[in-house]
Amino acid sequence: MKHTRYLDTSSKRTVLTSIVLLALFSWLAFWTYTQVSVRSTQSALSSQLDEQRLYRFDTALERINERVTQLEQQANSLFSTSRPSSRSAETGLTQLLRGSQDVVGAAYFSGWPVQQARLALFKDGNQTRSMSSAYTPVWLQHLPESFSEQASSGSVWWSPVHRHPQTQTRVMTLVQPLVSENGQLNGLVTLDWEASAALALAQGVESTPGTLYWLTDSLGQRFSPAYPESDKAEQLMGKAAALTPMTVFLTGFEHLTLEDAEPASELFYAPTENGLRFSVAVPLADADAPLDALASQHLSYLLYLGAVIGLLTILGLWRLVPALHNLRASYTDKLTGLPNRVQLMRDLEKNSSVTLVLLNLDRFREVNSLFGDDCGDLILKEVSLRLESFLSGTDHSRARLYRVGGDEFAVSLPRRRPVIVEQQLEEMLACVRRSPVIWQNHEIGLSATIGAVVPWMETPQEHSLYIHAREALREARIRGLHCRVYDGSESLEQEFEHNQKWAGKLRDALDTEGLIAWYQPILNNTTGRIDKYECLVRMLDHKDGEVIGPGNFLGVAGKLRLEGHITRVMVEKCFTRFADTGTQFSINLSYSDLLQEELKAFILQRLDETGVGRQVIFELLETANIENYEKVRAFVQEVKQRGCRIAIDDFGTGYSNFEHLLQLQVDFIKIDGSLIRNLDKDPNSRRVARGIVGLARSMKIETVAEYVHSPAVQMEVLRLGVSFSQGELIGMPSPELRVEIPSELTRLSYSGRNMARSVLKV
Repeated sequence: MKHTRYLDTSSKRTVLTSIVLLALFSWLAFWTYTQVSVRSTQSALSSQLDEQRLYRFDTALERINERVTQLEQQANSLFSTSRPSSRSAETGLTQLLRGSQDVVGAAYFSGWPVQQARLALFKDGNQTRSMSSAYTPVWLQHLPESFSEQASSGSVWWSPVHRHPQTQTRVMTLVQPLVSENGQLNGLVTLDWEASAALALAQGVESTPGTLYWLTDSLGQRFSPAYPESDKAEQLMGKAAALTPMTVFLTGFEHLTLEDAEPASELFYAPTENGLRFSVAVPLADADAPLDALASQHLSYLLYLGAVIGLLTILGLWRLVPALHNLRASYTDKLTGLPNRVQLMRDLEKNSSVTLVLLNLDRFREVNSLFGDDCGDLILKEVSLRLESFLSGTDHSRARLYRVGGDEFAVSLPRRRPVIVEQQLEEMLACVRRSPVIWQNHEIGLSATIGAVVPWMETPQEHSLYIHAREALREARIRGLHCRVYDGSESLEQEFEHNQKWAGKLRDALDTEGLIAWYQPILNNTTGRIDKYECLVRMLDHKDGEVIGPGNFLGVAGKLRLEGHITRVMVEKCFTRFADTGTQFSINLSYSDLLQEELKAFILQRLDETGVGRQVIFELLETANIENYEKVRAFVQEVKQRGCRIAIDDFGTGYSNFEHLLQLQVDFIKIDGSLIRNLDKDPNSRRVARGIVGLARSMKIETVAEYVHSPAVQMEVLRLGVSFSQGELIGMPSPELRVEIPSELTRLSYSGRNMARSVLKV
């Protein structure tokens, strides 16, 4: 009995101990799991909140800068002459005031230096009234001494905030110089922009209830909305002003933490286009409130669990289901149900020795724009199903498919040799292309571009692996390939360093006018004279005076989307250089240039202002990439109305060139140098060139031979009947225009040969 009782007691203790340990283990397991889940969710939520705050800040800053740019453009286009008549000045200023609700005053000052306004208007309600003729501007005392020197280049100046003498509202004055054609400063036009309008444009930047925002001018004057606790707000703004540099020293967006302020806040600030500093302060307590709430909720779970282990375990599991669902959603693409980019990075962090494949659908944006989002979603689902089907085979048992965003998918494959990976990519591409997708009786063909990276001896970290795969995808698109595999045999790191180096040099050149124009002469084979020049960009290194060729920086400019800025500089410099000379010149335009509405408007404006239209030849580059002929044709029609002509560069390098002859009103064909280079030695080059010249003649298009580097090549060019020659024999690019023509060069033309025959006959 004692033994039996002992056994019974021992069994009860064992059972109780087991239950307690099981409950404790369950509680510890729950605590550990929820701790990990909450931290992951906090991290994802924190990133989303940070992105939201930065997005609001950037949006508000962009609205202010856009309005500043509009005002500067309005002031610049106000008068067609630097000495407007009193009547035209009054008409222009009145129309501008009536059409701009946030501009409360405008004035015209003639002569230099400025003393009193010749005409000053202000807005009185819905009426426009004139101010006293003795009106002397308040901002004149702040005008820089160097303003007259800067004015010749068309630079504008914005004043600090001041009170308008008539309306007493706080305004910022835009001072626009009126410069004659010879660079003489003849007067000023001013616009008084309400400071409250700038604040109104910043509305919506508040990401939390306690967010403050304000603007500071160059004199340190602040203006902000009226806040309930104004004293506390002023103290915070003053603390921020003491820790931030003056606006003139700001170069871009910056942020810092105001730990000693009340309340402690995160400060974001950046300069505006008119010399203000836009600042936003977000209290740290407000920013962390969602995260604190999440942590507090987690603590409450644990307290309940400690009070009633059994009940809280069940209740905790029940409450954990939404958390698990949210956690899964943060790592899962909602449309396809595939793991997303965040999950890919987590997996690569665990194992970066896999082969990473990035697949990007071709022309997906165009299809999505044409047929709508529902069609785009159907295509993405279909592609995910096809890829899942492809990866379900035994050969890809350890493969995993992701949708990393938009129309891009990723696949992690076991590490294999590059040759095998290339074969797998071809099979994957064939699977995507297998059959068209049917949408509302339309057959939509599918295609993709694939880039992959195979780990090598020193396996990169997860982000490096992803970056290399993206670089392989980018190179595939640039080279026109369907697949590209990177295996570490090439040093992309060196390319990154090269890109960073020349990106810095290019930005410095754009900021310091370091881009210059060189001119390559073009020989008129009919007259034996040089009557055209091709304008080519060069970079001037101010440190050592070295002139740098475009091969070093144009590729980087394309990656940074700065080609339009370079084209703008070339248009300005070349239009100015050739104005009033009567000499013809050509400027290169890429297809991406023609997609920029602001750049096209600038070109048309400068054509109208300089009157060089009949001298200009626009050479269209990257013509193989033209996808929207309507925009190109619209631009061609606009410039042809102004007397300009159109040339196709590098003709003969692709079949698409012939389509451009049918689509565009072409005046010149520039035969590619790869055909001309060996014209005196290669019969095939002569046959192709002869066909191009014949085609051009039938369409009444003139031809230009590039890369004419020797008299033998020039003689072949003349035999083919090419209209113009360009190359080393004629002259290399230089900063000066070539005026004198050597007699040897004249003889290598149709007129020179005719003269020689005449002499021989005599």
